[in-house]
Amino acid sequence: ALPISKLLCQSSFDTAPEAMLQRAASRVAFARCLPSRTVARGSFPSCPPGTVICRPRFCSFTVHFIKQGEGGEAAGSTAVQAKSGQTLLEVAHENDIDIEGACGGECACSTCHVILEQAAFDAMPEPDEDEVDMLDLAAHVTDTSRLGCQVKLLKERDDGLKVTIPAGSVNLLS
Repeated sequence: ALPISKLLCQSSFDTAPEAMLQRAASRVAFARCLPSRTVARGSFPSCPPGTVICRPRFCSFTVHFIKQGEGGEAAGSTAVQAKSGQTLLEVAHENDIDIEGACGGECACSTCHVILEQAAFDAMPEPDEDEVDMLDLAAHVTDTSRLGCQVKLLKERDDGLKVTIPAGSVNLLS
């Protein structure tokens, strides 16, 4: 494995370098999943030659959306590709998954309510107070319910994630 100093270079990222350094330091698989290139002498003045430039926005993984039937059973499943940093709502809209998101992902409604498996729910950061308040308005809420607009995906944590769309979800767009 390459040392973190060889994986990161401030000028190579679109996001805050401190956040990228922290994320890379906490994830062993970070460098393995990312397309990268080696910096040639002089191509990035702030990077020493040999620095590997990682491009996390190209690192895709699979998320499974499962539509719940009226009886609680799975009524259909769709596997889609997601990228680290996207929200579940963004991935759903990008792939024509039937989740509304009436507020545009601003945590001002509960139309993007989804249910996660217990292990996935436990691995994610806890919902904030606004999200918990909005979930109070959703139908068929469970202990592992989240709002899709508030769940940011990470490849290391969410590859193969199964997301259940509750039967009682109302989609006014379709």
